[in-house]
Amino acid sequence: MPTDRAHERNRTTVADPAWVAPAFLVVLPIVGAALGWGLTLIAEWITGLSWFPFQGLFELFTDLSATVQLVVALALGLVVGLLLAMWAVHEMLTVTVGPARLELKRGDYRCTVERTDAAAVFVEDKRLIVLGHRRQELAHVPFDLDRDKLADALHRHGYAWLPDGDPYAADFHRWVPGAEGLPKGANAVLKAREQALEKSKQDDLRELRDELADLGVVVHDKDKKQYWRLSDPA
Repeated sequence: MPTDRAHERNRTTVADPAWVAPAFLVVLPIVGAALGWGLTLIAEWITGLSWFPFQGLFELFTDLSATVQLVVALALGLVVGLLLAMWAVHEMLTVTVGPARLELKRGDYRCTVERTDAAAVFVEDKRLIVLGHRRQELAHVPFDLDRDKLADALHRHGYAWLPDGDPYAADFHRWVPGAEGLPKGANAVLKAREQALEKSKQDDLRELRDELADLGVVVHDKDKKQYWRLSDPA
Protein backbone atom coordinates (compact mmCIF):
# COMPACT_ATOMS: atom_id res chain seq x y z
CA MET A 1 0.00 0.00 0.00
CA PRO A 2 2.75 2.56 0.79
CA THR A 3 4.23 1.83 -2.64
CA ASP A 4 0.88 2.61 -4.29
CA ARG A 5 0.60 5.89 -2.38
CA ALA A 6 4.14 6.85 -3.34
CA HIS A 7 3.34 6.08 -6.97
CA GLU A 8 0.27 8.34 -6.80
CA ARG A 9 2.34 11.18 -5.31
CA ASN A 10 4.94 10.84 -8.03
CA ARG A 11 2.43 11.33 -10.83
CA THR A 12 1.85 14.71 -12.50
CA THR A 13 -1.54 15.63 -13.91
CA VAL A 14 -1.82 18.07 -16.78
CA ALA A 15 -5.37 19.35 -17.25
CA ASP A 16 -7.46 22.49 -17.53
CA PRO A 17 -7.48 24.74 -14.44
CA ALA A 18 -9.87 23.58 -11.72
CA TRP A 19 -12.19 26.56 -12.28
CA VAL A 20 -12.90 25.74 -15.95
CA ALA A 21 -15.41 22.92 -15.40
CA PRO A 22 -17.53 24.85 -12.84
CA ALA A 23 -17.41 27.87 -15.13
CA PHE A 24 -18.82 25.82 -17.99
CA LEU A 25 -21.58 24.44 -15.76
CA VAL A 26 -22.58 27.95 -14.63
CA VAL A 27 -21.98 30.15 -17.65
CA LEU A 28 -23.35 27.98 -20.46
CA PRO A 29 -26.79 27.43 -18.84
CA ILE A 30 -27.02 31.19 -18.23
CA VAL A 31 -26.12 31.85 -21.87
CA GLY A 32 -28.68 29.26 -22.93
CA ALA A 33 -31.37 30.92 -20.82
CA ALA A 34 -30.48 34.31 -22.30
CA LEU A 35 -30.81 32.90 -25.80
CA GLY A 36 -34.14 31.37 -24.81
CA TRP A 37 -35.34 34.77 -23.64
CA GLY A 38 -34.19 36.23 -26.94
CA LEU A 39 -36.27 33.59 -28.72
CA THR A 40 -39.44 35.03 -27.19
CA LEU A 41 -38.61 38.36 -28.83
CA ILE A 42 -38.15 37.02 -32.37
CA ALA A 43 -40.46 33.97 -32.46
CA GLU A 44 -43.32 35.85 -34.10
CA TRP A 45 -40.98 37.36 -36.68
CA ILE A 46 -39.64 33.88 -37.50
CA THR A 47 -43.17 32.61 -38.24
CA GLY A 48 -43.29 35.15 -41.05
CA LEU A 49 -40.28 33.57 -42.77
CA SER A 50 -41.70 30.79 -44.94
CA TRP A 51 -38.23 29.33 -45.60
CA PHE A 52 -37.35 28.94 -41.91
CA PRO A 53 -37.52 25.33 -40.65
CA PHE A 54 -39.76 24.10 -37.80
CA GLN A 55 -42.50 26.59 -38.61
CA GLY A 56 -45.09 24.39 -36.89
CA LEU A 57 -43.19 24.50 -33.59
CA PHE A 58 -42.78 28.26 -33.75
CA GLU A 59 -46.47 28.73 -34.48
CA LEU A 60 -47.36 26.59 -31.46
CA PHE A 61 -44.92 28.60 -29.39
CA THR A 62 -46.41 31.95 -30.40
CA ASP A 63 -49.91 30.68 -29.53
CA LEU A 64 -48.85 30.44 -25.89
CA SER A 65 -49.32 33.32 -23.47
CA ALA A 66 -46.37 35.64 -22.97
CA THR A 67 -45.71 34.25 -19.47
CA VAL A 68 -45.75 30.63 -20.63
CA GLN A 69 -43.54 31.52 -23.58
CA LEU A 70 -40.97 33.02 -21.23
CA VAL A 71 -41.02 30.04 -18.85
CA VAL A 72 -40.72 27.52 -21.70
CA ALA A 73 -37.95 29.47 -23.45
CA LEU A 74 -35.92 29.96 -20.26
CA ALA A 75 -36.28 26.31 -19.25
CA LEU A 76 -35.35 25.08 -22.72
CA GLY A 77 -32.34 27.39 -22.85
CA LEU A 78 -31.17 26.27 -19.42
CA VAL A 79 -31.44 22.58 -20.33
CA VAL A 80 -29.65 23.01 -23.66
CA GLY A 81 -26.92 25.08 -22.01
CA LEU A 82 -26.50 22.53 -19.23
CA LEU A 83 -26.26 19.65 -21.70
CA LEU A 84 -23.67 21.55 -23.72
CA ALA A 85 -21.71 22.31 -20.54
CA MET A 86 -21.77 18.65 -19.47
CA TRP A 87 -20.52 17.61 -22.90
CA ALA A 88 -17.73 20.20 -22.77
CA VAL A 89 -16.61 19.00 -19.33
CA HIS A 90 -16.76 15.38 -20.50
CA GLU A 91 -14.52 16.20 -23.46
CA MET A 92 -11.83 17.95 -21.41
CA LEU A 93 -8.44 16.28 -21.73
CA THR A 94 -6.51 14.95 -18.75
CA VAL A 95 -2.92 13.75 -19.15
CA THR A 96 -1.43 11.88 -16.19
CA VAL A 97 2.34 11.47 -16.38
CA GLY A 98 3.98 8.98 -14.05
CA PRO A 99 7.33 7.26 -13.73
CA ALA A 100 5.91 4.02 -15.12
CA ARG A 101 3.23 5.07 -17.59
CA LEU A 102 1.42 7.86 -19.40
CA GLU A 103 -2.38 7.96 -19.15
CA LEU A 104 -4.67 9.95 -21.48
CA LYS A 105 -8.36 10.56 -20.94
CA ARG A 106 -10.69 12.62 -23.11
CA GLY A 107 -14.40 11.85 -23.37
CA ASP A 108 -14.76 8.14 -24.01
CA TYR A 109 -11.13 7.89 -25.13
CA ARG A 110 -8.78 6.13 -22.72
CA CYS A 111 -5.18 5.23 -23.44
CA THR A 112 -2.33 4.02 -21.25
CA VAL A 113 1.23 3.87 -22.58
CA GLU A 114 4.04 2.28 -20.60
CA ARG A 115 7.08 4.55 -20.35
CA THR A 116 9.34 1.82 -21.74
CA ASP A 117 7.14 1.67 -24.86
CA ALA A 118 7.12 5.44 -25.49
CA ALA A 119 9.93 6.67 -27.73
CA ALA A 120 8.78 10.30 -27.90
CA VAL A 121 5.86 12.64 -27.29
CA PHE A 122 4.94 15.73 -29.31
CA VAL A 123 2.05 18.00 -30.27
CA GLU A 124 1.28 18.54 -33.96
CA ASP A 125 -1.75 20.38 -35.39
CA LYS A 126 -3.42 20.45 -31.95
CA ARG A 127 -3.00 16.69 -31.50
CA LEU A 128 -1.02 14.99 -28.76
CA ILE A 129 0.86 12.02 -30.20
CA VAL A 130 2.93 9.36 -28.47
CA LEU A 131 5.36 7.52 -30.72
CA GLY A 132 6.62 4.00 -30.18
CA HIS A 133 10.08 2.68 -30.98
CA ARG A 134 8.93 1.48 -34.42
CA ARG A 135 7.72 4.96 -35.39
CA GLN A 136 4.18 3.78 -34.76
CA GLU A 137 1.65 5.95 -32.94
CA LEU A 138 0.69 4.58 -29.53
CA ALA A 139 -1.69 7.43 -28.71
CA HIS A 140 -3.39 10.15 -30.74
CA VAL A 141 -5.81 12.64 -29.15
CA PRO A 142 -6.87 16.27 -29.69
CA PHE A 143 -4.82 18.57 -27.46
CA ASP A 144 -5.75 22.01 -26.12
CA LEU A 145 -3.76 22.21 -22.88
CA ASP A 146 -0.63 24.16 -21.91
CA ARG A 147 2.33 22.74 -23.88
CA ASP A 148 4.90 24.03 -21.41
CA LYS A 149 3.20 22.27 -18.50
CA LEU A 150 3.05 19.06 -20.50
CA ALA A 151 6.71 19.36 -21.49
CA ASP A 152 7.75 19.96 -17.87
CA ALA A 153 5.79 16.92 -16.68
CA LEU A 154 7.26 14.70 -19.37
CA HIS A 155 10.82 15.86 -18.67
CA ARG A 156 10.32 15.34 -14.94
CA HIS A 157 9.40 11.70 -15.47
CA GLY A 158 11.95 10.88 -18.15
CA TYR A 159 9.91 10.95 -21.36
CA ALA A 160 11.36 12.32 -24.59
CA TRP A 161 9.54 15.53 -25.57
CA LEU A 162 9.85 16.83 -29.14
CA PRO A 163 9.16 20.59 -29.07
CA ASP A 164 9.38 20.90 -32.85
CA GLY A 165 6.54 18.49 -33.55
CA ASP A 166 6.41 15.41 -35.73
CA PRO A 167 9.89 14.27 -36.81
CA TYR A 168 8.32 12.17 -39.57
CA ALA A 169 5.97 14.80 -41.01
CA ALA A 170 7.77 14.72 -44.38
CA ASP A 171 7.08 10.98 -44.74
CA PHE A 172 3.31 11.39 -45.07
CA HIS A 173 1.59 10.96 -48.44
CA ARG A 174 -1.94 12.01 -49.32
CA TRP A 175 -4.09 8.92 -49.74
CA VAL A 176 -5.88 8.28 -53.01
CA PRO A 177 -7.81 5.09 -53.85
CA GLY A 178 -5.44 2.33 -54.93
CA ALA A 179 -2.35 4.10 -53.56
CA GLU A 180 0.81 2.07 -54.02
CA GLY A 181 3.20 1.18 -51.22
CA LEU A 182 0.52 0.27 -48.70
CA PRO A 183 0.26 -3.19 -47.15
CA LYS A 184 -2.48 -5.56 -48.27
CA GLY A 185 -5.90 -4.52 -47.00
CA ALA A 186 -4.91 -0.97 -46.07
CA ASN A 187 -6.56 0.66 -49.09
CA ALA A 188 -9.89 -0.93 -48.19
CA VAL A 189 -9.63 0.35 -44.62
CA LEU A 190 -8.69 3.83 -45.82
CA LYS A 191 -11.66 3.81 -48.20
CA ALA A 192 -14.01 2.97 -45.32
CA ARG A 193 -12.32 5.58 -43.20
CA GLU A 194 -12.77 8.21 -45.93
CA GLN A 195 -16.53 7.70 -45.67
CA ALA A 196 -16.42 7.94 -41.88
CA LEU A 197 -14.36 11.12 -42.19
CA GLU A 198 -16.94 12.72 -44.49
CA LYS A 199 -19.67 11.96 -41.94
CA SER A 200 -17.49 12.88 -38.92
CA LYS A 201 -18.08 9.51 -37.24
CA GLN A 202 -15.44 9.76 -34.53
CA ASP A 203 -15.89 6.25 -33.12
CA ASP A 204 -15.48 4.70 -36.57
CA LEU A 205 -12.46 6.89 -37.28
CA ARG A 206 -10.72 5.71 -34.10
CA GLU A 207 -11.57 2.06 -34.75
CA LEU A 208 -10.31 2.20 -38.33
CA ARG A 209 -7.17 4.07 -37.22
CA ASP A 210 -6.44 1.13 -34.90
CA GLU A 211 -6.97 -1.31 -37.77
CA LEU A 212 -4.47 0.61 -39.88
CA ALA A 213 -2.01 0.63 -36.97
CA ASP A 214 -2.24 -3.18 -36.87
CA LEU A 215 -1.29 -3.16 -40.56
CA GLY A 216 1.68 -0.88 -39.90
CA VAL A 217 0.09 2.30 -41.27
CA VAL A 218 -0.01 5.68 -39.51
CA VAL A 219 -2.79 8.00 -40.69
CA HIS A 220 -3.42 11.71 -40.11
CA ASP A 221 -6.44 13.76 -41.15
CA LYS A 222 -6.44 17.30 -42.49
CA ASP A 223 -9.31 19.16 -44.15
CA LYS A 224 -11.27 15.91 -44.65
CA LYS A 225 -8.26 14.34 -46.38
CA GLN A 226 -6.16 11.40 -45.20
CA TYR A 227 -2.37 11.29 -45.15
CA TRP A 228 -0.42 8.12 -44.44
CA ARG A 229 3.04 6.76 -43.77
CA LEU A 230 4.39 3.37 -42.74
CA SER A 231 5.77 2.42 -39.36
CA ASP A 232 8.80 0.17 -39.06
CA PRO A 233 8.15 -3.60 -39.16
CA ALA A 234 8.06 -5.47 -35.87
